[in-house]
Formats: sequence, structure tokens, C-alpha cells
Amino acid sequence: MAEIKDKVKNLFLVKKENLSGKKPSKDFDLVEMPLEGVVVYWLSLSKLFKKRGFLEQEIKSTTEPYINYLLRLLSSNLSPNTCIELAKIKGETILEDLQKKLVLMSISVLGMSIKENPQKVMIRFISKFPISSIYEQKILSSAREVVDNLEKPDFPKEKFLNIDHRFLPEKLMLNLMVYNFLERRVEHTKLMDYLQYVRSFYFAEGVSLIVDGFDYDFVKHRLNLILFIKCKSLHKKRKKYFFFSLMA
Repeated sequence: MAEIKDKVKNLFLVKKENLSGKKPSKDFDLVEMPLEGVVVYWLSLSKLFKKRGFLEQEIKSTTEPYINYLLRLLSSNLSPNTCIELAKIKGETILEDLQKKLVLMSISVLGMSIKENPQKVMIRFISKFPISSIYEQKILSSAREVVDNLEKPDFPKEKFLNIDHRFLPEKLMLNLMVYNFLERRVEHTKLMDYLQYVRSFYFAEGVSLIVDGFDYDFVKHRLNLILFIKCKSLHKKRKKYFFFSLMA
């Protein structure tokens, strides 16, 4: 089973690894997962579901939120129809949250492409995830402090330079704001050095376009296209999960 999981993780991370050339994370992400990974994962599980205690162990070791939710449904005493309805609702909720967070990333990238004042970028952020004015100022001041201390020895760069759609909105806003402040202080080519900490292929793609010299309109078109394709792909993956989980 460990060998199968390693193969699945490699499928999940192949796109991200090709982009940055860094070692893939030990964790995997449904958002970047090829559709083939759905088949590999569920068919591998279906062979082991009858093994005593296996499902409970798999739930504990699975961090991907939607997969974990489906596994919990399978371990419940709910009827198949109820499980399907709950899975659909959960899927739609996750997709809606994901789309909002990808929009936050696009706002950040587009702001970077025209060197927009980070405070204006912040205003666009809170139109998607409303927060108090006090917390808004806290994010801005914290981002400035991070940038001021970023090059100090032993500073935890991976904590503040990572961009991941699984972050809570406030954490994601903070880390994105760090990049918006950085963009105004360093050469664009320097931004590529920070992508080794970024988990989101979507954000990394946007920053790469800026570094390559593409203008605002092209970057916006490209990000919108990726967003459309990604959300459409995730809807297909969700349906595949229903199918294979029912087979299991």
C-alpha cells in the first residue's frame, strides 16, 4: 500500500515539480492531481477496504480534506444516497472556497504586474473575504515586518513565502501581501528565488509570467483561463470520486 501511495503522490505533484525543479512535497493535493490519480487511488483502496481497521487508519493518515471527508462518509452508518448528497454539498463548498482563494492569488499577481500599492491590493482582498479594519491593518503591518526581516539568518522563510490554497483566508492574505511588498523592493528576477517555497502552481505560474515580462492584459487572460480550466477539471474529478467511492 505504501508503494501505491508513493505512485499516487508522484502523480499529484508532477506538474508542480516540473515548474520549479524542486523536490516535491511529501503531502499531496487534490487541486493539482491528474485525473488518473483518482483511478489509481480508489482502485487501490477498493482492494483493501475489507481489511479490518484499514479505513480508520487511512482516515488518520489522509490530510487532503475532500478525500478525508469521503472516507469518513464511507466509515459512517449513513445510507448511500445520504452519503452522495453530503459529498455533493461538501464538494460544492470546497470548490467555492477554492475559487475565492484562487481569485485572491490572481488579485495579488495582477497587482504585482503593475506595481500597485499593496494597500489597494488589500482592499481588493477584503472584497472577497471581508475582515475587520483592525485585522486589515494587522496584515499590512505584519507583511511589512516580514519583508524587513526576510534576509536575516534563521528567518522562517518557508512560513511566510509559501502560498497554498489550503491556508485560512487571513494567512493566505498575509503571505500574498508579503509578495506584493517584495515586488516593490526587489527586481522581478529575484521573485523566482522565492518560488521554491510556493506550493500553489497557479500563483507560481502568475509570478513566472511577470518575471518573463508579460503585460497586465496577458497575465490576466492567462490566469482567468487557468482558473476556468482548473475549476472545470475539479468538477470532473469530484464526479469521478463519487463513482469510484461507490465502487469501493
